[in-house]
Amino acid sequence: MKGTQNTIGSPRYLAFDIHKEYMLADGINAEQEWVLPPRRVEMGKFREWAKKNLSNTDLVVLEITTNVWDIYDVVAPLVTRVVVAHAGAVRQIAEARVETDKEDIKRLLRLLIADIIPEVSVPPVHVRELRGMISYRHRLQSLLHRHNLLMPEDGLTNKA
Repeated sequence: MKGTQNTIGSPRYLAFDIHKEYMLADGINAEQEWVLPPRRVEMGKFREWAKKNLSNTDLVVLEITTNVWDIYDVVAPLVTRVVVAHAGAVRQIAEARVETDKEDIKRLLRLLIADIIPEVSVPPVHVRELRGMISYRHRLQSLLHRHNLLMPEDGLTNKA
């Protein structure tokens, strides 16, 4: 596909705006020419899309969101660098008058090229998994409290 291939040695700067069911991908080169026109990628097809469209010379920025680590784990082995941006600290996005996905991506790309993205540190996989389990436990407890349900004495694994 024209505009998606990367020549050896020339970095592409890519930004992904992640949503629950899809993500918006966009990419430019250092001269700010489109090398990956904006496109919507369904989450179910993302892994396959990433393998076909990402290159080992790419630099990628992801804005922190609930499922960012799943995307990070797919993208990181395929590219040179993945930067996870702290959404609250990206002032250009937070203070923007027009807040659309496409405008967010353009701002993230400019910040990535300038190398001024406020980064979030990436915890190791085992830490992310533990945090996920704790979050899931909190959601279960909240659900039980909201509906005034009592936990069985044998716990949630009671087979009766």
